[in-house]
This record gives sequence, C-alpha cells and structure tokens, in this order.
Amino acid sequence: MKKNILIISIYYPPIQSIASNRIHSFAKYLNKEKYNVYVHTLSAQEVQKEDENITLHRVDNNVFFKPLLFKKRTNKLLHYSKVIYNKFVNYFFEDEYRGWTSQSLATLSSLIKEKEIDIILSTFAPAAPHRVALELKKEFPHLKWIADMRDEMSQGIGLAHKIKVKYEALEKDIFQYANAVTSVSKPLVDEFASLSQNSNIIFREIRNGYDFELQENENDNAAFTITYTGNFYGERNPINFLKALNNLLEKDKSKKIAVKLVGVKTHFEIPEALVGKISVIASVEHTKAIQIMRESDALLLVHPANGRKGIFTGKLFEYLATLKPIIALVDEEDVAAELIYEANAGYVCDNANIQKIETILEEAYQEWSQKRKRTFNKDVILKHHRKEQALRLEKLIDELVDER
Repeated sequence: MKKNILIISIYYPPIQSIASNRIHSFAKYLNKEKYNVYVHTLSAQEVQKEDENITLHRVDNNVFFKPLLFKKRTNKLLHYSKVIYNKFVNYFFEDEYRGWTSQSLATLSSLIKEKEIDIILSTFAPAAPHRVALELKKEFPHLKWIADMRDEMSQGIGLAHKIKVKYEALEKDIFQYANAVTSVSKPLVDEFASLSQNSNIIFREIRNGYDFELQENENDNAAFTITYTGNFYGERNPINFLKALNNLLEKDKSKKIAVKLVGVKTHFEIPEALVGKISVIASVEHTKAIQIMRESDALLLVHPANGRKGIFTGKLFEYLATLKPIIALVDEEDVAAELIYEANAGYVCDNANIQKIETILEEAYQEWSQKRKRTFNKDVILKHHRKEQALRLEKLIDELVDER
C-alpha cells in the first residue's frame, strides 16, 4: 500500500534557487509506486506546467511586511536592497511568513485527514515550514516528521541575538517532536546531533546534487578557457584569482588563457593586463549555463574559508557532472575539497593563498596544453545525481515507517 508524504517548503519552482532544486528533486524522484507525493508551498504568479505525479498545494503570504524572494538573478543594487529589507523583516517579525503560516495551518489539517498523510517533510530556511510542521505534528502525533536543514539554524554565523534565541527555541521543539533531521553535509548533521538530547531522532546526511546526465566533451579551444557561473558577493569574489592569473601571465605572456564569468556583476576591478582575456556574460538559462561549462576547459569555484564547516556550495555538484577540472579556491580542510579529491576532479587551494593559486593555475594550464586526459572517479560523481539523493530519503522514510 502506498504511503502518503507531504512536503512543506517556501522554495519550489518556478522560484530558481538551490533550495527549490533540492525540494523539487525530492518530489520528482521519490518512487511514485511507493509514495503519493503532495507539496505545500508558496503561491506563484508565473504559470508553469506541473508534474502530473506531484500534487501541488499553494497558499499566499498575505501580510504587508513580507520577505522578497530571489526568484532570479538581478542587478547588484536590487539584490542588496532585498537582502537589507529581508533582514529588517526577519528581525522585527516573529514569523516573516506569518500570513503563509496561518493559511497553511488553516488548510493542511483537512488535507492530512483527507489524503491520510503518513509522513511530513519540512525544510529550513526560512523557519516557517518547520513551524507549520511542528503544529501539525502536535495535532497528528501519528505523523512521521522529517525536519530538513539546508543550513545551520541557531549556530549560523553572524546571527543577531534576537534571531539566535528564536532559532534556539524552535530547534528545541524540533528535537522534541521530529522523528528525523536531515542536512546537506556530515559536519552539519553532526552539529545538529550534538545539540539534541533526544536519542530517538535519526540524523541523516542527504547532500544536494546535479540533475542532468554525465557527458564528456572534447573541446578544441584556442585558449585555455576557465568558466565561473553564478554571482560574487562579499568575500566570495575573484580578486585573488585575478591577482594570481595576472602574476602568471606577467611571467609568461605567451600563455593563452581566457576567462568567462557567467551571470556575474563586475563590482570588482579587472587588472589592466587581463582586459580582453576576461569575458563577463549576462545571466543565461540553466541549460545554456551547463552548455558553456561543458565547452570550457576548467571551472572556477570560489568559496573562501570563513570558519564554517560542511559547506559544499550547490554549484560544485553541477561542476563535477560536467567532467571538467575544477579550480577550487575553498577551505582545504572542508567537505568540498574532500569531494574534489575523492572524485579526482581538479585542484584545491585556499582562496587567501595567491601564490598557491598561481601554482594550481599553472598545473591546470599544463594539463590542458599537454592534452592530458583526466580520469574522473565517475562512481563518486554519479552518487551525487539528485535521484541518488532521493533514494537516501526513501531509505530514511522506510526506516521511519517500519518503526510503527
């Protein structure tokens, strides 16, 4: 007999984000012969074709002061204006999605009864889906509740004291009522487990991933082409990469190197010697971005060490799936570096070490110029397809259901 699962999330297509991709992949790849899947999310203005195997349920966030969603890439000023405004809303209101929360609680009780829901999965951030799931769990104790954590809650860096206290209280309730807690990396899972006093909760790592097929492309670029996709902000910027590249080319001007920055706003200075070698490309559709990555010779990943552990970054998995060497400027002792080494997928260096960045750029250039074919560990990469992560969720669901 099929089990009925209700997924509760603010983020879901047509919103474009890693959060949306994660939740959509759960709904998309859960075995429909075993589960009826219902998704409860935020209303969307855009009309899109819905998956016939997924039942969608949407309600509005009808309040005056409410968060602005990052549905697509925008210019720098608008992006940071949204960030500042959302921090204001999050700080001054107990639940920034209080309108959505209220409507959700008013409608989901009847849906749970009508559809005989067995399992609920809620996801953070924001906190509203967990708040809804908590109240539903109290009303229907038979439900198995999976609390999915894409990020830290109370242990997040830079939280205002008021927000930290609010998250601590919610975490306490989650650890009391949830049957399982999932997160995107083992360090984060371990951190949540260390905060819980409930020995009955299952803690499980379910990583993010990619959602297209592996495909090897043999390119014949006239210059060693390095591509970065996405945007830069704060400490995540290409300044040290550009300094190292400039140093490399000053020592050997005969090197042919081109850099493509896709979807990037240039709020940084490009060294004069690199003008003409750096192409800034406007945001493109996701499929086009994958094509550009596949047509490149190497991919640039920038995520400076900041004291946090367990940070893969969502784009790493898509980079891996293009089967192109990755030039990763990341924490050398965190999970992203470990995965790149395990997959034999490229070069790793701390973003602060300009001299070493120059060294790995030289190594990557020589790999290209000598036409050395890299042997990726495809078995490791294939484990990070979104459908494989959904299988991990299925195993967890089955464990919870078998507990009855």
